[in-house]
Amino acid sequence: MNSSPRTLRSLTLRIVLALSVGLVACSASAIAQEGNPQGRWSGRWQSESTGHSGPMNVSIRPTSNGNYQARFTGRFALVIPFAYRAELVPQTTAQGQTVLTSSKKLGPILGSYQMNTHIIGDSLSGGFQAAGDRGTITMRRVR
Repeated sequence: MNSSPRTLRSLTLRIVLALSVGLVACSASAIAQEGNPQGRWSGRWQSESTGHSGPMNVSIRPTSNGNYQARFTGRFALVIPFAYRAELVPQTTAQGQTVLTSSKKLGPILGSYQMNTHIIGDSLSGGFQAAGDRGTITMRRVR
């Protein structure tokens, strides 16, 4: 193959430009996802009060009022399934982290449920408390 220096420079410039555009596109995608809870997450819950733990998944979608609707599913005691919905209210901290809070009255016997989580990159973690129980949630974004 007989290539002139000008042709090689032109080809090299095109390759560098293509790689740069690809890197910018990947970075823009990562920035768009940073702090955005929308999507599917998978992980675990752990009760600090009882020591129980189990798998948990959540699907989060935006609502028209700027909050998010979450549908949690998981297992308790290895075999007992659970599912519940929660409205997540987003806030941004001074450090730029997204914090999601949720609270719900469960009735006179069970009291209130409260959850406070934060998102850093592809990790969602935080805590919950309800009816005398408190614990942690640790999840990763599902691609």
